[in-house]
Amino acid sequence: MKTMVMFMALLFSAIYAEEKTFYDDHARGWHWYEKIEEEEKEKPVKEEAQNANKYPATAELKEYQAQIEEAKALAVMHPSPKNIFNYQRLQYEMTEKSGLFAEIWMQNIYKNPELDYTQQSPVSQNARHIYLVEKQKQAEEKIKKLADKYGLFFFFKNNCPYCEAFAPILKRFSEKYGWEVLAVSEYGEKHTLFRRSVQDNGLAETWGVNTYPSVFAINPQTGHVIPVAVGMISIQEMEERIVSLIADEAEDAA
Repeated sequence: MKTMVMFMALLFSAIYAEEKTFYDDHARGWHWYEKIEEEEKEKPVKEEAQNANKYPATAELKEYQAQIEEAKALAVMHPSPKNIFNYQRLQYEMTEKSGLFAEIWMQNIYKNPELDYTQQSPVSQNARHIYLVEKQKQAEEKIKKLADKYGLFFFFKNNCPYCEAFAPILKRFSEKYGWEVLAVSEYGEKHTLFRRSVQDNGLAETWGVNTYPSVFAINPQTGHVIPVAVGMISIQEMEERIVSLIADEAEDAA
């Protein structure tokens, strides 16, 4: 309710920018030097009248906003009990309108549950926990299905502390989802955690590997390459990136 009131307060107090006129455009020189066609002066007036007829509520809101802005300016520039009271009265009226809007808004949601976004994305603690658990399960199923199509290239360097710390994380990921991992090193060093280790044949340069460790997912059939990790990241971050970048492939793998 408080959020809705704040939203409406911002809505009612939004400043509608007017179109810049020739007289405001000093860069064009002296305004009396340039001839202004009659139709150019009449056109904005006609358009404004047409818009007012076509969107009466919008015109009414614009006029209401102008009243509030004028009252505020008058109260600031010429502070007096009368001027400040007038501005306070308009502000109070705006708050009342905002509160009524928010109240009816929520009544409509209660009567029409399909309008309640929290049904899709719960906000209560218990419901939110269930929602996140189910979402995680769906993500894990997608990643497992992709194991038949994608493999991981793990670029590492010997005596790299970050590579050594990240390797067990990548190992747990590969075991959890059944993804094959090919460890690639600059000089062909073998990695103790991954039985498949090869020397880099220029692939690191081709894929722009400048940070170690780096992990890429590749589909050998399509040649589709996805950057999964640059530097140390968690399993959860790897999961999120894979689901986000190759989510469509998961549906095809079903």
